[in-house]
Amino acid sequence: MAKKSVFSIPLVRELTVVLLIKLMLVFTIKVIWFSEPVDMTNPQDAVSQQFGLSTITPSQSEDQQ
Repeated sequence: MAKKSVFSIPLVRELTVVLLIKLMLVFTIKVIWFSEPVDMTNPQDAVSQQFGLSTITPSQSEDQQ
């Protein structure tokens, strides 16, 4: 009696293919969107720069008053 391979079962093959595709997508998303660290020394500037807003530092706001 020859032992059958686990991958000869269609369900196992389909699940393996789906899991490999999902794994590739997760790593692709990680590389594209999460590869560069964000400089959080000044979080207000980082958020403003991300949204394209002009940043006003406390010293600038005091000068305007």
